[in-house]
Amino acid sequence: MRDLSARLFIALLALTAIRIGAAAAYPLVDDEAYYWTWSRHLAWGYPDHPPAVAAMVKLTTALAGDSVVGIRLGPIFLAFLSSLLIYDLGRRMFDRHTAVLAAAGYQIIPVVAVGAIFTFPDAPFIFFWLLAVWCIWRARERGRAWDWYAAGLAVGLAMLSKLSALFLAVSVAGFFLTFAAERRWLRRPEPYRAAAIALAVVLPFIAWNRRHDWITFAKTLNPIPWIDLGEPAKNAAAFLAATAAYYGPISFGLLVAALLASIGRARAADRRFALLSWLALPLIGFTFITSFDGIPKPHWPAPAYLMLVIAAAALWPSVRQHRRWRRAVITGVAVNTLLVAVLHIVPFLPSSLTAQHLLGWDHAAATVAGLIERRDTPGWFILTGSYQNASQLTYHLRERYPVTTPRQDNEIALRVNPVSMLDRDAIFITDHAPGPGLPLHLMFIRVQRHPDVEIRVGSGVRRFQVYLGYGFRGLPRPQISPI
Repeated sequence: MRDLSARLFIALLALTAIRIGAAAAYPLVDDEAYYWTWSRHLAWGYPDHPPAVAAMVKLTTALAGDSVVGIRLGPIFLAFLSSLLIYDLGRRMFDRHTAVLAAAGYQIIPVVAVGAIFTFPDAPFIFFWLLAVWCIWRARERGRAWDWYAAGLAVGLAMLSKLSALFLAVSVAGFFLTFAAERRWLRRPEPYRAAAIALAVVLPFIAWNRRHDWITFAKTLNPIPWIDLGEPAKNAAAFLAATAAYYGPISFGLLVAALLASIGRARAADRRFALLSWLALPLIGFTFITSFDGIPKPHWPAPAYLMLVIAAAALWPSVRQHRRWRRAVITGVAVNTLLVAVLHIVPFLPSSLTAQHLLGWDHAAATVAGLIERRDTPGWFILTGSYQNASQLTYHLRERYPVTTPRQDNEIALRVNPVSMLDRDAIFITDHAPGPGLPLHLMFIRVQRHPDVEIRVGSGVRRFQVYLGYGFRGLPRPQISPI
């Protein structure tokens, strides 16, 4: 078994090297550029998420520069560490065989494979969730106060990654309250001190939101639906279908089966499965319930499903004797392995349609910079319709010129307030077709169309529309018709 563990460690190192290569071969996606802009202006909060992703990008770019790899080193490294945490958690809770299976199973979940290459808040969120669970289990095993305090710190850092980490605290509290053998911890001070540490870590983020009209909480409590098919049942069905794609079309069903089996074993007083089921059920259940409104995205409950990976690994010896279950597991593993292999190969394919959709921003940014440099009057800024486009331009221009959007619902517009740009001239650029998507003739005193920027990408041409706007007036307010 030790040889198997050693081979797992070597495989993880090799996979990490492959991911670095894949990260270098794939262009920066819009949200990654957005988080890069956050890292240039560190704060305790941002409109869309807490600050952990910005701090992660700041650290990795300080080490490796503002290259695509520099921006993506964080999730690559954290995916490696997360596998080690899952391994040791599986070993402590069950045995080495379970540990190896769980660590390997974690790496073949498709959504994990994507999140291990691209920079999103889920990377620190998953890592600190796993670290918190690992610390809590160690605290139970050893009874040492510092394990509890480390758990509190990890919970706080998970909350600074994504607000849905609140479910981690709910799950742990539910486990201690409902499992009779664990209630003794509620009579000790360490868990409460750990909760105080978690709160202390989160307080600066709360204070930042208080100064900014609770913008992060408002966007979290009033999210834009991810999908809206017009009927709640259709929304939920679409969510389940997307979840199956994210976690594997067969392994998703197997993970749900592992959840049901864990609940059954928890009722039989197995505290290991009780904790795993508590860590999984609240977050998974909440996202499913809200899926009727089309709100959640399948990757939101990822840490909860990873708890079920450990449970499934622990259940494998008891189900492998059943031919149908054995075939289902083997097929699910094979399908996921194939999907993950494809995800790691795609970035190296020059004809990748997804990559082509992201290419060209460097040329577009250079064109815009050239236009500004040729203007006779100073004070020009860059305007675009979305935070995605603004992020790409800001990244490729390295903040040489102010870039903003008309709406102030994103970090870029909060930092470069469009109101402060009134009466100034601007270059408006967009990749939106067929038109700019905004009433430019109402936003400027005069608008002049510039020839489109056309960039050959593979076998096709990507087109950016460019306008020169003189005398910025701002986004017009909607007219209210008299009754």
